[in-house]
Amino acid sequence: MSSNTPLTGLPKSKSSPPSTRPVANVYAAHATTNSDWQTPEDPNFLHPDHIIPLPRFPTAENLIIVCCHAIFLPDAEHPDFPLHSPHDESNWLLAPFQKSNPNTGKPGEHETFLAHVKAGLDALTIRTDQEHPPSSLLVLSGGTTKRPQTAMSEARSYYHAALAEELAEGHLHGGRAHHLYSKGYVLLEERATDSLQNLLFSILLFKNTTGSYPKKIRIITHAFKSKRFLELHAAAIRWPADRIQVQGIDPVMSCDELRSTLVGEEQSGYAPWKEDPLGLGEILSTKRKQRGWTDSSLAELQEDLDDSVRELLRGRVPEQLPWSIGGFEASIHVTTG
Repeated sequence: MSSNTPLTGLPKSKSSPPSTRPVANVYAAHATTNSDWQTPEDPNFLHPDHIIPLPRFPTAENLIIVCCHAIFLPDAEHPDFPLHSPHDESNWLLAPFQKSNPNTGKPGEHETFLAHVKAGLDALTIRTDQEHPPSSLLVLSGGTTKRPQTAMSEARSYYHAALAEELAEGHLHGGRAHHLYSKGYVLLEERATDSLQNLLFSILLFKNTTGSYPKKIRIITHAFKSKRFLELHAAAIRWPADRIQVQGIDPVMSCDELRSTLVGEEQSGYAPWKEDPLGLGEILSTKRKQRGWTDSSLAELQEDLDDSVRELLRGRVPEQLPWSIGGFEASIHVTTG
């Protein structure tokens, strides 16, 4: 995109408003109703100064999770943001194994991460129209895992990458990514440092947003991690096996690369989680700390939770959790009754 592209009206992604903003504006970005979910907001309308209730999502029953794996560095708040393509590998903070390799023809895995975001947006908007808003919420999940290099969270960077993709396609005001974010159907979970936390923290964010736990979950991640989520993570938090699915999208791989990736996942991914389902042992907890996890992060998460969920976060798995069959039905009854 040329340097003389208009920069006015770029979508913003800051989730914490300045303290000087009226209280009424805190939830304006996520206000929505069934009948007007696609209509533009009136820029001249301003709520009077009073407490605005949390937005409700009566049609949102299911949860879509995009697990984040890297960081798109350009910031949507900066005026030069439209000049940075999400398809340019140099705009991503990638691990060595995620980078392209000219010698083998391996492309950078940032293209796979963009495919994950697109799949999430596609899943969110399927079978929607003016009268039928999304039946799910999309959570981009990933914390600030590269703090020495950037304070940007993986989740927020994926949202910025989606905005950059929309800009590259000619949508100067953010396209569907910004529209769905501004209406509250795209949420950013910015604490997770591993795959189990991607799942659990996204469930908690859904609950905090809607007042209920999701009926079903779709996880969008690498296909080779499917067993880890379906066989280990769901079981570790007692999430019902018939209410979770994985949509797997792998990087481009040769036969040898696929074989090596599957062996690596079995040895370094599946096996450690099978041995340590909640990630509290030395190997997995050390990885969390290396990615920025702290005790204060846990303390922040434990606010306004069911006692059994708080117990789970502390490393003890209760016999009954609110998303088990009985607890889930009770939650739905309280919310809708």
